[in-house]
Amino acid sequence: MGIRRFFKVIAIFLCAAVCGGALLFAACAPEDDPPAHTQMRALFAESGKVYDDAGYEVTLRGVNAGGLFVTEHWMTGFSYGTQPDNDYRSLTQTFLKRFGEQKTKELWAAYRSNWWTDADFARCADMGMNVIRLPFTYMNVDFPAVTDLDAAGQEYDFSALEAFVDKAAEYGLYTILDLHGAYGSQNGQDHSGQIIDDVGDVTFYSDERLMSLTVRLWEQIALHFKDNPAVAGYDILNEPGEKAGQTSERHWEFFDRAYDAIRAAGDEHIVIFESCWGGRNLPPPEDYGWENCMYSFHHYAGDTVDYDGYCQSWDNKLADAEAQEFGVPLYMGEFTNYESPERWDYVLALLNKSGWHWTAWTYKVWGNMSWGVVNVPNVAENKVNADTDSYEEILEKFTCLQTSNCTPHTFDDASTLEAIYKRHLSDGAE
Repeated sequence: MGIRRFFKVIAIFLCAAVCGGALLFAACAPEDDPPAHTQMRALFAESGKVYDDAGYEVTLRGVNAGGLFVTEHWMTGFSYGTQPDNDYRSLTQTFLKRFGEQKTKELWAAYRSNWWTDADFARCADMGMNVIRLPFTYMNVDFPAVTDLDAAGQEYDFSALEAFVDKAAEYGLYTILDLHGAYGSQNGQDHSGQIIDDVGDVTFYSDERLMSLTVRLWEQIALHFKDNPAVAGYDILNEPGEKAGQTSERHWEFFDRAYDAIRAAGDEHIVIFESCWGGRNLPPPEDYGWENCMYSFHHYAGDTVDYDGYCQSWDNKLADAEAQEFGVPLYMGEFTNYESPERWDYVLALLNKSGWHWTAWTYKVWGNMSWGVVNVPNVAENKVNADTDSYEEILEKFTCLQTSNCTPHTFDDASTLEAIYKRHLSDGAE
């Protein structure tokens, strides 16, 4: 631990000692329980490790809450495909046109309250996880911008994000706030909330207006959450490369602007920078003066590779990042291992043995797929048609998404993905 952090920890203990006597007497008075997030310890990154503010090393291991704040055509309960008019932004605009603003907000609130409940936090905690990566887009917190960029950046509503963070903390779970979709879309993919077909039309990194709005968004997030220790960190941009392209200097320059805005807000949370896709696609952090940061990678090795080739792909992925000697914690932010329990065992053991932080993709999916710990039954008539279903029909169909109506993903050998997670999350087992 660095000198600055060492003295910070000492100060905490001295403060506790001085206040101890007063706390003994104060404990006799009836008081409401403190907010759950205040009972979490703030995290920081230093010398390639993550520590809490008591100086204990922490390894973050968990899952993504994919599909909760931003829908994807293949994994959520909507009857739509991959065309540009069928992304989260277009779905929202369809709801607005048909039902108006208030009912549109009510529909999305109902969707979220069915997709994720207390039972899901409890399940994650029971598996031994200590973190959830929460993908969101600008549209979830800057609603006017869904239809009018001229109205963007004027008011923000972080209440839904905050409610998730606070509820996760009640179960001892940290949250990584992951910006999956920037203004105008940083990558043009459906998971950004806005599909852009032609890579040449993905202009985020040359559009000052879009970049400035996104930097301001991170500034406002920092101002709102800077004193919340239940937030593990800020994932600046999900898969930043245009249409799955590689990250390079133009992406790093934007990262730096967002980082500076967060730090200028007085926020000391861990800042997470993503690579597309290898170790050479991120700079040495000292080149930009980045501190208290983490480097993130995603890996989808494919389900048609034989076992040996699959394992080698993972070995190479980690070795490539580690060879750069960045001196920051390394984090596998997204991955799956498809329908092979043996591959799940290999990869989770490898990540644990290598000291990587990780969050698998994802917790819940529509259909019987190992992409999710739990699977929503693939019943076609339960899928929402945003163009034709009535408001009441949509609300009713959303109830089918509750985990109580789902099944744990089970492999051909009758083992479950949940059991595999438990095995590799128990006491840091490798």
